[in-house]
This record gives sequence, C-alpha cells and structure tokens, in this order.
Amino acid sequence: MKKSTKSLLYLSIALNCFFVIAFTFLCIYKWNSITTRLEKLFSKNQPSEKVLSQFNKEPYRFLNEEEIYSDSSETITILFLGNSLTYTGVPEEEPDKTPRGLTSTSKDKDYVHLLVKRISKEKKVNIVYSLTNIADFERHFTEDELDFTRFSQATVQNPDYVIFQIGENVSKEEMLQNKDIFINRYSNAVSHFKNSVKIVCLPWWQDPEKNNLITQVAINSKAYLVDISHLGSGADKQNYAESYKHYKQPGVGTHPGDYGMQNIADCLWTVFNAAVK
Repeated sequence: MKKSTKSLLYLSIALNCFFVIAFTFLCIYKWNSITTRLEKLFSKNQPSEKVLSQFNKEPYRFLNEEEIYSDSSETITILFLGNSLTYTGVPEEEPDKTPRGLTSTSKDKDYVHLLVKRISKEKKVNIVYSLTNIADFERHFTEDELDFTRFSQATVQNPDYVIFQIGENVSKEEMLQNKDIFINRYSNAVSHFKNSVKIVCLPWWQDPEKNNLITQVAINSKAYLVDISHLGSGADKQNYAESYKHYKQPGVGTHPGDYGMQNIADCLWTVFNAAVK
C-alpha cells in the first residue's frame, strides 16, 4: 500500500474516532434534553410510572384547613382524596416548596384551593376541608381495599362532599388484567361515604379504557362523574406546566400548570354550583 494511501486511511480512522468520542460527550452533556425529547416523541403525554412514584412518596399525610366566609353561619365539609395532582411535594425547579398539587406555582393556585375559595365566595359558606394523597391505594389496588384506618389525622371524617381524584398512577395493563378487582375496590372506597355527595374524577391523562372502567365505578357508587381527561389530552398545551417552564425530569411538565389547575377547578365547580344550595 502506498504511503499516501496509508496516511489517508490513518487520518480517516482518527477522524472517525474523534467524531464518535465527540458525539458521546455531546450525548452525555445533553442527556436531559435528549431524554425529554424522546419522552415527548414516544410517550402519550403520560409520564412513566417511575416518574409518577417520585411525587407520591408520603400517602395519607393529611392537610386540614378551613375557608371562612365573613358573616356566614353555614359550614360545609369537603374531603379530597387524590394523588400528586391533589397534594404532594414539588419539583426542585419550584422556588415555593410548600406541598400542594403538582405542578401549580403556589399553593393557592392548585385546584383544591381555587375550588374551595370559589365555593365559599359564591355560595357564601364556611368550608372545613381535609386532603391527602392516596396513590398508595392506586398502585396496590390488587392487594387490598382502601385502608380507612389511616384516616385518623383527617379533621373531616364524615364529609358533606368527597372528591376522588385518582387513576393516573394505575398501570393500564394491571387495570385491564384485574378489571373486576379494580371496579369493586374503587367502588367500595367511594361507597364508604354513605351520607356524602360523592364525586369521581376521570384521570388527567386521557385513556378511553381507564375512563370506561372509572365511569362504571361512578355508576356503581352513585357518584357524580367529572371529566378532566380532556384537559390532559394534549389538545390544549396551555394546560401543561411545560407550556411555560422546563422541568429536568421527563413527564413532570405534562402535569397541570396554573392554567390547567384552574380548568380542573372549573370542571369540579359545575357539580358544586348545582349541588350546594
């Protein structure tokens, strides 16, 4: 082989090695950005179970609060049972570290507090309310019923109104393989509140099969059904927190931002507007 040919071969090998090494370092440096883009391309908006579990680590820790309407002698009680959309810790990007619904920018902008304030103001009533994260029940519904013995910290034990906002943390495959168990145990949990006005939410991320099963739960337990799945479907990207903020963890940004939280509160308000005298 001629000397010039060998030189070209060595140069080609060296350049290829350089580009491979450079590409590898670029991938490492841009890993978060790459995984975020892949998540958007290959997922259907809903983050992975691993991501969801990071924001549902402390189930059954109750927050008890009240909203007072001046000059009112009427008081109603509400119990909120949900997952990270209702009550959880917050991503590191949020400067306000107060536990609240993911991913509102502050506590007063999550759907629970927006809804409570509106009910109190427009219906002229005081409200005593409790909320907690019951994602543990979602993830382990095949193992046991909802454990009401863990509700001792709740100020509101026998609510006038109870809201169930769950379904996002249930694996669809597991749900479909155990349809009867899911429907029966979720129906039993809702029906536990015999004297309450019961409200069941469809999951934030739209999934027709999940929606059908949870609709059956609402029918079985004689509950109102509130659809928030159209909000998380991706049809209106403003509902997602990622529409105005970048999050390091893939999937977190498809949780409701302030705009999405307001829309959830509006959907639930339709029931309270009709039911509260």
